[in-house]
Amino acid sequence: MDNAILITLSAQNALQRQMDVAANNMANISTTGFKAESILFEPITKKPASIVENPKTVTFVRDYTIARDFRPGTLQQTGNPLDIALTGEGFLSVGGGTQGTLYTRDGRLTLDPNGRLINHDGKPILDNGGQEITIDGNRGPVQIAKDGNITQNGVSIAKLGVFTFNKPGALDKIGDNLLKPTQASGTASESQSFEVVQGMLEGSNVVAIQELTKIMEISRAFENATKLQRQAEDLKSKAIDRLGRVQA
Repeated sequence: MDNAILITLSAQNALQRQMDVAANNMANISTTGFKAESILFEPITKKPASIVENPKTVTFVRDYTIARDFRPGTLQQTGNPLDIALTGEGFLSVGGGTQGTLYTRDGRLTLDPNGRLINHDGKPILDNGGQEITIDGNRGPVQIAKDGNITQNGVSIAKLGVFTFNKPGALDKIGDNLLKPTQASGTASESQSFEVVQGMLEGSNVVAIQELTKIMEISRAFENATKLQRQAEDLKSKAIDRLGRVQA
């Protein structure tokens, strides 16, 4: 295949991936605790194509990973005593069953019929020892301190498990606003630099105007790549046509 077409195809693939990520950011602009994502690119060092004329090598760029922006989102007051927002570093720990312990910044909590503290998807919220938290609604209102300590009528019930990682950007995104540890992220350690804010939720940190601008830029770049591809195909067709006339 012609080098020019290969290059434009490479650009289109990278831009399509970038568009998918930007569109996902926009779709989650109202998702509690969502962190904006972006594509990181790198050159392919093993030059996969060459030509007879200068330059003799052609280098491509590929997208190799997704980076997450862990800057905090805006806090939004709800008045619900079981809604919590985390400030600083760390993630709430969630029981994931066969998937092991999962992590999230989504503090939309509630109680199931058995009094277990659960997330919006029905998964149990864990304490700092990895155990499920049970609250008796008859014991009075629930108070959640800045350090994550949960009390009722002055009696301590449990302490929220808030953990951090050496490389949080390497956590695996598995859906439902949940993250799973990987070998690259390292093991979880109890966070020492966080505060829990009761009755509030952390909003998404996606900035709508930035994402819209990015989407328009990607669209223009994709159109330019498509034009270059068509030009390369037209030149190739004309060259074949002229060659056929000469041989005739």
